[in-house]
Parts: sequence; structure tokens; C-alpha cells
Amino acid sequence: MDTAMIPVIILIAIGIGFISAMFGIGGGFLLNPSMVLLLGMSVGLAVGTIPTVILMMSLSSVIAYTRQKRIDFVLTAIVVLPSIIGSILGALTTILLPGVVVLICFGIVEIILAAILAIKKNPQELVQKAKNQAFSSDKSWFWSGTTLNRRCVDIEGTVFTYSARLTIAMPFSFLAGFLSSLLGIGGGTLYIQIFTFLCGMTIHMAIACSMLSVFVTSISSFVTFTAVGQVDLAVAIIFGLGGIIGAQLGARVNKRINSRYLKPMAAIMIMVIAVNMIAFALINNPA
Repeated sequence: MDTAMIPVIILIAIGIGFISAMFGIGGGFLLNPSMVLLLGMSVGLAVGTIPTVILMMSLSSVIAYTRQKRIDFVLTAIVVLPSIIGSILGALTTILLPGVVVLICFGIVEIILAAILAIKKNPQELVQKAKNQAFSSDKSWFWSGTTLNRRCVDIEGTVFTYSARLTIAMPFSFLAGFLSSLLGIGGGTLYIQIFTFLCGMTIHMAIACSMLSVFVTSISSFVTFTAVGQVDLAVAIIFGLGGIIGAQLGARVNKRINSRYLKPMAAIMIMVIAVNMIAFALINNPA
């Protein structure tokens, strides 16, 4: 790697980290072409290196959102558990499966889900007073069958109440972990929608919890890819340093944007990622 490229890479990484933290995505859709086009890395090595970068960027985001008290650690721990298994299997599958068809199908599904995300209102946005009244002043959670009802309060005193349908959320979490490793995308686009649609969170909470999910699954992906020798640590560290700075900035900006605007912005970003995936697959694997 040409040392003259290092400042350029760091600036690009700051931008990627900013976008990742602001919208709760892993950033792999930007990291992959940056590594392949700027540094001439093979797609396989780039996919293996990306989890290391995402690990550093997402940790920076998690620290920022933890300070804002917008991460539900209890619920995220439950939801993300299947993702760990899925991410390991996905990392191992990259050795055997090109994943082109999966990439295109995933992109199409993401476009549809992003459109729903932009239009559909979740329980928090509809202000369900009955749910708020179900919580006593000293109770932050209770079960309704297999549904976990939660109440969290951020550092500014904003109250968030939501209900997580775990029997549906956990299988989708496994899928998110599997696809994140298989495609080298971080998985944030799926986690946001799991926390929004299946857990009833507002977009702000969903993005914060998505970053924690991305961080946890990137650990298993990092370990797996390192074990099979598919990581360029020097490149990962350089991208990671810029990503850490950008993630802190992105989390701060996220906090200041009203959910009315942040939700469609996140949906548009997911659509951009999805179109990028489809185009990348078609260009690199023409029919």
C-alpha cells in the first residue's frame, strides 16, 4: 500500500464512520469498493478485512450511544444472540459460495423493506398511551407471552416504550448475522428493521441498538476471518482509525435530527445500499 494514500484513506474512513453511526449501518457497502478500487485488494480479502474495520467503528458508535442512554442492552443481547451463530456460518460460507445471487436477492428485499420503513409508523410514533400506562413507575419491563415489553429513558429524559416479538425477531437476527458475514456488509440495514418492525422501537433507539448488534456480530466475523487468514490488519487499522472519528461525529448529529426526518433519511440510505449491492453483483458477474 502506497503511504501517500494513507491520509486519503483516513478521510474516506471518517466519512464512512460518520454515515455508519448516523444511520446505524455497518458501512461495508462503502468499505468494500473503497478497498477494492483504491487499494486493488481482492474482493475476498476485502470482505475478510471489513469486519475488523466495522468492529472498531461500531465500538466507537456504541460508546457514543451508551452515553446518550439510547441502547437497550437487555433486549439487544437477546435479539443478537442468534446473529453470532449466523455470522460464523456466514463467514465460513464465503469460502464455498460466491454469493452473487444472494447479493441480488438481498438487495431487492432491502429496497422493499426500506420503502416500508419510510412509510409505516411504529407503536412509539403512534403514541400508544395504553402501553405507557401498563408500566408502573418502577418497572422497566414485563412479559406478555413471548413478547417482551420494555421502557427505557435516555439521558435527556425521553421515554421509549416498545414491545419485542422475540419468536419472530430472533430468526431474522440469525439471518442478519449470516448475511452480514456472507456479504461483508455489517448487517446494520437488517438490524434497524428488526428493531423497528419487530421490536417497535423508534428510529433513534433502533439505530443505537443496531450499532451494538453490528459490534457484537463483527467480533465473531473478525475471529473467523482471522483464523482462516483472510484479513489485512494494516489496511483494517488505517480505515478503523478514521472510522472511529467519523462514528463519534455521526452519533452526535443523529441525536439532533428529529425522527420525522431521520426515518426517511435512513430508508433512503438503505435503498442506496441495496441498489449498490445489486449493481456491484451485476457488474462483477455479468450474465
